[in-house]
Amino acid sequence: MTVPVVSVLLISWNTREETRRCLDSLHVATGGLPYEVVAVDNASADGSADLLAADPRVRLIRNPRNVGFAAAMNQAYRQATGELILLLNSDVRFHPGALDTMVEFLRVRPDAAGVSPLYLNPDGSFQQHYVQLPTFPAALTLFTALRRLPGFRSALHRFELRGADFSRPRELASGSCMLVRRTVLEPDRIFDERFPIYWNDAVLTRTLQAAGHRFWMIPHAAVTHTRGASCRLLGTAARLRHLIGGLVCYLRMTQPRYRVGVFRLVLLADHLVKRLCRRQTSLGWRDLVAALRGDVGPLPDGDRRDWAIISGYGPWAAAHDPPTLLGDRFDDHRVLLLERPGRNRRLHVRFDGSVWRASPPALVPFARRSAPVRAVNDRYAAGALRRWLDERPGARVLHLDETSRHLVRRLNEDDVTPIATAPSASDLARNSRVGARP
Repeated sequence: MTVPVVSVLLISWNTREETRRCLDSLHVATGGLPYEVVAVDNASADGSADLLAADPRVRLIRNPRNVGFAAAMNQAYRQATGELILLLNSDVRFHPGALDTMVEFLRVRPDAAGVSPLYLNPDGSFQQHYVQLPTFPAALTLFTALRRLPGFRSALHRFELRGADFSRPRELASGSCMLVRRTVLEPDRIFDERFPIYWNDAVLTRTLQAAGHRFWMIPHAAVTHTRGASCRLLGTAARLRHLIGGLVCYLRMTQPRYRVGVFRLVLLADHLVKRLCRRQTSLGWRDLVAALRGDVGPLPDGDRRDWAIISGYGPWAAAHDPPTLLGDRFDDHRVLLLERPGRNRRLHVRFDGSVWRASPPALVPFARRSAPVRAVNDRYAAGALRRWLDERPGARVLHLDETSRHLVRRLNEDDVTPIATAPSASDLARNSRVGARP
């Protein structure tokens, strides 16, 4: 059996078509180069795992849940046998000869620990996908209005390598497609799993550069990069929380403690000013505070169906069990049933095998008879529901009756269905007799 020169580590999460194009380009681009593909699928819901399993050139690891990019890459690495390790995003397509060129570069440059290609957009134009390791001033500009100030704007442009010359080889590392010598890596892991999605490549680069290793970008090896095929499926709020939370962890590793405090204060002040000016913010206050503690939040489960948000205790549901009365009307949706508010201060959501059930929180208990206090509780509950939904991508359709009118325009819903379109009495009677599919 031929020992592979290159072990290609490929992580898949709901990017079936991008993964197909990536593999097709890889198989064409390698020529006679001995290589292996070790793929990890993070519980995709779009058939990505079946696509990978059907390819005889791929060794597949199926995860029952999404463990994140860093942990999945480490899983693949522990199964790899090649002397060179290719870290590869599924939204990359190789141009003919690109991988052979990268391998040859490492053969003739023993001082180079790793090499990345030139990134092109799908239309063939140059893609500015390269950044330096973030400095503290650059970190302050990434999520705040400080980027408008000249000094900070310059720091951001240096971080983003604006105006840099990519027409010739230059020292640079890029984790989206990077060929690395196995000898410079640890024996059992590549990435720090405290950074599940973002900034793990920055940690790796910083560690290896501190050990004296050099990385290069070469323009005569080109790839097409769709950019963000998986990450855009996270949803804006979840993606931003992972970005900020991961950056806080990175700053803890690289900056004095007082600078981490300054970073937190600047982001909190920026968020507060935006709210006072009634500007839209992509991250709620609680999620921002959690991110600034370094808490990136849960990893998404990959389910991208739309949400049907329904009152589970209104008049039309009073006499029937909600999963039964729904029938097959919402088979292509995830159903979130809002139960009667309880006395709990936190939102409780559970999945019973067919629908999600949410028990809204109450800020002030025993206050349902007071209209002003009830309004406070309603706003509090709506905010908790919105934050929960922000971590789970998918369009939101609010099915409205008198028990849920207070939620309108508070859940960032995409549509509102009035009570007139709720199941009729005859529908309910029929469903109660014949049952429904789970």
